[in-house]
Amino acid sequence: MPLRSTLSIILFLTNLLFAQYLSHKSDADIYDYLESMRVKGLIKFHAELKPVNRKTLAAYISELESGKTILSETELNLLERYTIEFEPELRLLNKSENKPNSEFLITKNRLRLFEYYSEEFSFYADPVLSLEAGSFYNKSLIVRRNGFTIGGYYGKNWSYFLRFFDNEESGDNLDKKKNLTRNSAVSISKEKINSFEYDEVTAGIAYNWSDGSISVNKDYLNFGSGNFGKLILSDKAPLFPFIRFDFSPADWLSFFYFHGFLQSNVPDSNTFRYNSVPGRTSILEVPKYIAFHSFSFFPTDYLNISLGESIVYSERIQPVYFIPVVFFRIADHYLGTENASATGNAQIFLDMSYLNRNLQTKIYSSLFIDELSFNNIFKGGNLSAIGYTIGFETYNILPLMKFFLEYSRVNPFVYMNSVDAQVYSNDGYKMGHWIESNGDIISFGLKKIFSAELTSELNFWYFRKGKTEEPVEQYRSPYPEFLYGSKRYEKGLEFKLRYSPIIPIHIDLNYIYTDITDTEKERTSEFKLGKKNIIMIKLSYKM
Repeated sequence: MPLRSTLSIILFLTNLLFAQYLSHKSDADIYDYLESMRVKGLIKFHAELKPVNRKTLAAYISELESGKTILSETELNLLERYTIEFEPELRLLNKSENKPNSEFLITKNRLRLFEYYSEEFSFYADPVLSLEAGSFYNKSLIVRRNGFTIGGYYGKNWSYFLRFFDNEESGDNLDKKKNLTRNSAVSISKEKINSFEYDEVTAGIAYNWSDGSISVNKDYLNFGSGNFGKLILSDKAPLFPFIRFDFSPADWLSFFYFHGFLQSNVPDSNTFRYNSVPGRTSILEVPKYIAFHSFSFFPTDYLNISLGESIVYSERIQPVYFIPVVFFRIADHYLGTENASATGNAQIFLDMSYLNRNLQTKIYSSLFIDELSFNNIFKGGNLSAIGYTIGFETYNILPLMKFFLEYSRVNPFVYMNSVDAQVYSNDGYKMGHWIESNGDIISFGLKKIFSAELTSELNFWYFRKGKTEEPVEQYRSPYPEFLYGSKRYEKGLEFKLRYSPIIPIHIDLNYIYTDITDTEKERTSEFKLGKKNIIMIKLSYKM
């Protein structure tokens, strides 16, 4: 079968189904719960890569069930709630006898529209509904989301998932670009005077075995440490399709690889076409891709070390980047010529965390090196296109309370490249930290789980940013200093409260105060400048 036909089939499947044998969204409360259980020494949980598939999360829940005698009442209530939420996966892990069963409108312990399961096949379906309203930068805003989610398992090794929802934001202050915020960017499908619409699909299919999996996906990926932003790979940019491979041959080693298909937003003049209808010309974008792999080492229960690299390349698919263990930078030299712009844009990264169980405290750090050139380093050249995060979190203040303190700095020109189609971005948004380059941020916060139904968060931050760089400036001498050019400053406070009376219904209250100044024109929307408030209330089902 020709390569183009094979890739067409892969991309078609990507838009139909999802799994890393059913992943669980990366901002779910269960991750903090499992981290607190790791601090207690009850499980060996590794959180450098998210989302984590639901079968793995269910295995942690099952492990905690065997040691629940030492859990507090709140921890036990949370464990019971997660047991209900992950019941399909626990049924598979425990190899329960599954006589064919189907049911509509399930209300026992949780709400679900429909479920069916048997020995060989399961299918679950739910609507996705959300209505959010309030004051956004001192003006009214309404956010409506609606859609559906289906998923399940086939046999012992196959899983699938499809999640679709349509969104509309309407109000006087609309943040269409969502630049320099922690909110994920969106691809707008329709614009009106006081509203805009966008949709989102996560989907895929996966095959897994005892120590690995291979899957075709369209979803977000998060890699690296950080409570207030991910330096290496985050969910800031719009989601994209990818082929993924995970392998854990030993309890001290894990390998992760994916090859993704990105949007370059760079027109390809070779594809310009006149059409039979006047004015209906067409042009395609320059194809853009990313290959990414990492090795994670766990030499002790207290230390996690991840080392990896990525490369963004364009124009055409290079089969060498489908070899999961190849050194991408060396492969880039093999493919390239003396013309540097003909090659890819490579990065390397390191992520580490150390747990002090006596103090119930974790220290973590990430390092991201862009524009890597070993020859330049050996000649004493510049290596300032780097970013790093360092922080710590502790659970020893109060039971089920997390406190974190974190600092991130991203030097000028990180995530950038002299070739527009090889920038570390998707659909115009950087795939790393949401503050982007030439900026830093210090943040700290508290998250408290009061009960299985009620949680709260309190966050503070101070964010500085220099000018939006021009790529050509990276190649001038003297090299620009950190935070050079026009300045942007932001101070912020955020309070969140979530009440979940029954799975999967949530009621959220969110308050944000910001004080923003920016001397660069048009970088920050006018309505955001100065001292402003956001207060939103959200009622959601399956969000």
